[in-house]
Amino acid sequence: MIGVVLFVGFIIQWIQPYFVQDDLYDYSVQDSIFKKISSDTIKVEKKNVWDVQGKSKKPKKRTTKVDLLTEKININSASQKDLESLPRIGPVTAKNIIEFREANGPFKTIQEITKVKRIGPKTLEKIKPFITLGDSL
Repeated sequence: MIGVVLFVGFIIQWIQPYFVQDDLYDYSVQDSIFKKISSDTIKVEKKNVWDVQGKSKKPKKRTTKVDLLTEKININSASQKDLESLPRIGPVTAKNIIEFREANGPFKTIQEITKVKRIGPKTLEKIKPFITLGDSL
């Protein structure tokens, strides 16, 4: 029985190339079109990176809160909007500063701002160059 199965399999392997065609369709035309489209896409992407003269475009500089500050902010009288212009100070922290100031009076030292919720030593170091107590710069 095994011999018969092997013999039939051998016959099928021997006859198959004459009856079954592997290349029923020629894909070379589609391949050339695909290669053309791919090369055009790569050229378009490169044009986005390089300008017409071949010089690279400079990326736009991002404007940060620090760039917008022109003078020091008095933490004893600043509005919430002014406080939010400080680095690492968002709306909630600015509101916390105002509430602390209203409850405890004006800040006597810059270090005292660390008593405000959400302001620690790292935040103090970031905002210290941009704040004042009002009477001294």
